[in-house]
Amino acid sequence: MSAASPQPASPDENAPLIKVQSLSKFYDSYQALKEISFDVPKGRRIVICGPSGSGKSTLIRCINGLERFQGGSVRVGDVEVTSTGRGVDKVRRRVGMVFQHFNLFPHLSVLDNVTIAPRRIGGVSKAKAEERARYYLERVHIAEQSAKFPNQLSGGQQQRVAIARALAMEPDAMLFDEPTSALDPEMIGEVLDVMTDLAKGGMTMICVTHEMGFARRVADEILFMDRGVVLERRSPEDFFTDPRHVRAREFLERIIR
Repeated sequence: MSAASPQPASPDENAPLIKVQSLSKFYDSYQALKEISFDVPKGRRIVICGPSGSGKSTLIRCINGLERFQGGSVRVGDVEVTSTGRGVDKVRRRVGMVFQHFNLFPHLSVLDNVTIAPRRIGGVSKAKAEERARYYLERVHIAEQSAKFPNQLSGGQQQRVAIARALAMEPDAMLFDEPTSALDPEMIGEVLDVMTDLAKGGMTMICVTHEMGFARRVADEILFMDRGVVLERRSPEDFFTDPRHVRAREFLERIIR
């Protein structure tokens, strides 16, 4: 009897969805990121915080391929982005991103803003794209505004449309780059509520934010950055009650009044 043929290796279900390895980023001679490494398992919510200029936004822009980096690598699932930029297009299809500013197309309706990427990039039919868009607009509680244009919406409503637009590509993970920083205080809550709902639904998320209440409530892990380095990586409870690094203590004293 012949030996059984070897079975193909099954994917490691415990492997991280996002893996950042020795990531370094320079702007001329200035090093913005200094060999940063961390993993994000599927379903994990990571909040990145720290003072302005610490490299937070640069880090997640590198993960999504919006910034070229000079050292290290980023892997999303089985797709790797290297310092040469190889793999960027595939990663962007798997990772949605929401920015500080909404970046909606002003000449398109809400519905068309949400359907344009699935149709042009994902090859989805118009009918399917609209069905998907209406589902995600409902999920961010703004379906009734689908026929309006961005300038007819409040800032909070526009940001929720931007979240629906990213979700419509059905990404494996979502990146948020200070999504409430451009909003009036009364509009912040409605966006944070949508992000909280996504977290409860199991979405893998990396959020750059100064909203420490949200971070403490939603995050599985806090990464505290300063000057291009991750100085602390801890649970929210440990980070907020007993920060180890002096820079983290100073940051929390300034931001939490």
